[in-house]
Amino acid sequence: MAAPEAETVGAVSPADKLPDGVKGTMDGERPPMSQVEELKKAIEPLKQRYGHYLTQIKPWREFIRLSKPEGDIQKRLQVNLTHFQINYAVIFLCQMVMAIIMNPQCLVVISVLAVVWVAFLKKNDDPNWEVSVGGMQLGKTQRWMALSAITAIVLLCVVGQVFFSAAFFCAIMVVVHGILHPIPEQEFSEINDVI
Repeated sequence: MAAPEAETVGAVSPADKLPDGVKGTMDGERPPMSQVEELKKAIEPLKQRYGHYLTQIKPWREFIRLSKPEGDIQKRLQVNLTHFQINYAVIFLCQMVMAIIMNPQCLVVISVLAVVWVAFLKKNDDPNWEVSVGGMQLGKTQRWMALSAITAIVLLCVVGQVFFSAAFFCAIMVVVHGILHPIPEQEFSEINDVI
């Protein structure tokens, strides 16, 4: 009985080819296997950069405590605006999202703009893509600026009213809350130490 020959694993010479569809080098990083993993991977740098802001959200039970001001309106407003600024930002963001969702015109425009940007980003990486306006060639940066300006104008025209009305309502809510919320205990002790 003959001994079985040892089998080599992996590519030994350039003549040995990898199977079709297997390309690239091993860098130790596992590629995303689903769209959810791909989304998580795309969000990770944002989470690392801005995630610390989420830790600054004050408890909502503390946030909703209200009391009648006793002549300390200005002090309350100053302290509460600083103390609850992330909570106010979260409320504004939620309010904006709800206002946009409830306005179908905004949803359509934002969806169309998102599709245009995705197509543009793919096409803009093509070095052979040439765009000329009035006989003048536009470079990569100029195309970016042109689409950014168009996007800003469209958003201002369509979503502007929704944005500014939500911002106005949120500003009123922030001022009312800042006046009616008592000064938080830790902030109160710091103020007394300064005085």
